[in-house]
Amino acid sequence: MVRPNVLVLDDEIQITELLEMALSEYGCDVCTVSKISEFQNKQAEQAFDIYIIDLGLPDGNGLSLIQELSQNPACGVIIVSGRGADTDRIVGLEIGADDYITKPFKLRELVARVHAVLRRTQRHRVVQQDVAHATTDSTADTTSTIQFDDYRLDLGARLLFAPHGGEIELTTAEFNLLAALLNRRGQVLTRDQLMNAIKGRDWESYDRAVDSLVSRLRSKIPAPSRRSHYIRTVHGVGYAFSLPSNDRVRDHEG
Repeated sequence: MVRPNVLVLDDEIQITELLEMALSEYGCDVCTVSKISEFQNKQAEQAFDIYIIDLGLPDGNGLSLIQELSQNPACGVIIVSGRGADTDRIVGLEIGADDYITKPFKLRELVARVHAVLRRTQRHRVVQQDVAHATTDSTADTTSTIQFDDYRLDLGARLLFAPHGGEIELTTAEFNLLAALLNRRGQVLTRDQLMNAIKGRDWESYDRAVDSLVSRLRSKIPAPSRRSHYIRTVHGVGYAFSLPSNDRVRDHEG
């Protein structure tokens, strides 16, 4: 069995030594660095299955790295930070991290969370392989779009276009949340379901993170003033994407 590769970025030597020891015993190949520049050099040399990143670093902030890594769903990202405020956790999850662990932490808990993220990345690889095997015609165009009113969501290019044709910029988490709601339009999705759709998290969700994403989507995708927004709040449960009965959502393949 191939051993998972883990890259740890933290400027505290005691933390990196503990993580290397614990994760090596778990069955991972672990590489540790203390600066963003060293991280980028290692990343250029090889791909890693899991990235464990501290936010406060001597040569910058780890958030920019996490945003970049979140574009690749085949890898997992865990934040390990001394910042324990809810706002820090929410921001970290919104920009694409799989999990957020506050220092000090228990090694067994961290190993368990690494295992959970690995399950998510492995599931993604299986899905991608299934898709590849199912595509027997090399000339087939697998691009699909979803239209609602005059908005158009391009799932292949991961872009949202406004009624006037211009692009509406969405973060990775915003796009994933909107796609999840549209793919199951008319159904009520719980915050846990939406959190799982955003990054496939196996741990506790942060309700405020989902609420914040929904609020931002509502501001970026205004509905006609004659009615409430497309994303409907179902109090005590979660959210649903809905349109008036005389409007339609259209799926296009090809």
